[in-house]
Amino acid sequence: MTKPVTLNSGKAKAETSSKAKPNPRIINQPKRKSRQEQLKTLLSRKNGATSDKIQTAFGWQPHRVRAAVCSLRKAGEGIEKFKTPGGTAYRIVPARVAK
Repeated sequence: MTKPVTLNSGKAKAETSSKAKPNPRIINQPKRKSRQEQLKTLLSRKNGATSDKIQTAFGWQPHRVRAAVCSLRKAGEGIEKFKTPGGTAYRIVPARVAK
């Protein structure tokens, strides 16, 4: 013999779902930094970051690194480009005060 199937009314589902507690793991998670914020952190170091280091950190191709640095420059960041034995490197420099 099989059991008879009973259907719950939509009202019963609404009542049970309103009693559910929010998942604390989702609420308490810190907001992740965007790629641009992470790149700013890398470039803010004293020695900046080489193109190879940025490629490894983000999994980017060389042209993407150059484009991301260019977008920071267009956004008003002072970017310094210099050569190192490890390749081209970039760093954020403090804005100069206009006289």
